[in-house]
Amino acid sequence: MKFQTAACVGKLAALGGIALFTVSLWTQDNERRPMRYRLFEIGTFGGPNSYYNGGSPIATKNGLVVGAANTAGTDPFAPDCLFDGACIVQHAWQWNRGTLTDLGALPGGDYSSWTNAVNSRGVTVGQSQNGALDPLTALPGFVATVWDHGGIRSLGTLGGAFSIAISITENGFVMGAAENGIVDTSGFPGFDGVSQIRGFGWHGGEMFDLGTLGGTSTFPSNMNNSGEIVGSSATSITPGPFGAPPQAPFLWRNGEMLNLGTLGGKFGSGAAINEQGDVVGASSIAPQPFACQFYYLSSGCHAFFWSHGRMKDLGTLGGSSSAAEEINNCGEAAGFSAIPGDAFFHAFAWKHNTMIDLGTIGADNYSRAFGMNDKGQIVGQSWLWDGQNTVASHAFLWNGGGSMIDLNTLVTNHTDLDLTEANAITDRGWIVANGHLANGDLRAAVLVPVSDIASWPGH
Repeated sequence: MKFQTAACVGKLAALGGIALFTVSLWTQDNERRPMRYRLFEIGTFGGPNSYYNGGSPIATKNGLVVGAANTAGTDPFAPDCLFDGACIVQHAWQWNRGTLTDLGALPGGDYSSWTNAVNSRGVTVGQSQNGALDPLTALPGFVATVWDHGGIRSLGTLGGAFSIAISITENGFVMGAAENGIVDTSGFPGFDGVSQIRGFGWHGGEMFDLGTLGGTSTFPSNMNNSGEIVGSSATSITPGPFGAPPQAPFLWRNGEMLNLGTLGGKFGSGAAINEQGDVVGASSIAPQPFACQFYYLSSGCHAFFWSHGRMKDLGTLGGSSSAAEEINNCGEAAGFSAIPGDAFFHAFAWKHNTMIDLGTIGADNYSRAFGMNDKGQIVGQSWLWDGQNTVASHAFLWNGGGSMIDLNTLVTNHTDLDLTEANAITDRGWIVANGHLANGDLRAAVLVPVSDIASWPGH
């Protein structure tokens, strides 16, 4: 049985026949005084950059954060560098309240690795190069990998050269995507651009295929702690007008893959799922049936909310398109939507059956939500695009009401790091962000509420 989290009030509101948890304990559309943060810059292992990948979850409630950082090594497969465009070896890392640990890569060479998620036990998942080359493309392969308290393990693939581990539950169930080595002819190829790709599950033994909705390939995107998985699956082996087959959002649970349907079109994808099994994503609508197949914000692609067998169109901010990318356990969603005129798009929050325009920072003209917690706080990126280049970029926090806030203004300690995007926020208010130093190097950062620092040993 699934329960409402402590951050949500036990009040249900019926929205279009869908029962949703909608009221946050912190706020009901009122702006709350923002926290002040201490910024912890994540270093590197000898190279220029550190970063996070934006998996789920990349940060836990007990303060574990994962990502990747450059070493001083040169990629042995250069110029075929799949992890870093500069062909610098990078390693997975784990950060725990000020301590950074290099998780390393699979043995056999100076290989690169990357993390995507961590559970509260510290078990981390991602991918690592293993020295193998893809027989179909001759590209260096990488495989789904688990790091567990000093140990490292390859999960293998479904027969191809590539796989990634995307998420992990508290009891160690891992999901991800893997190629099967069969050439794809439907227009939904995997990492190498050639092979069929499938969602997989793994729990202490062999990797197993999640199946499809009738096509050749699937790709999972998110999982809750019950092991329910959402993503997109091809529904036909025949390519559509843009070269890819029709696709539908799926929900995999109890060993079965359920087709969630669409908003009338031929394409849809599930982006996120909460502990109640509610799903959000994007779907094409009947007048433009293949719209989302080309790009989420092409005309005719709408954000959706699915619960208990019913899909609801969340609408837009006045433009022709939208996509939902996050959902919390209170039934609130976040994403981005075109605004009137379709020239720009803004981050949105959806609650109380209403899509709220979060706006931008200052003169910025675009924004996008990347993370959301059960208190209704949203983080993301706001930026100014001049038609050719990004002129300015700001990591933002939206506190459940009012205007978005530039996270740089909430940092109390002196730092040379300019925060340009924020991807995740925990229920305690910890934020994982990316930023740039004055020389252009990229750094991951963890923002910890000042009130939490006092309870740390040695502080």
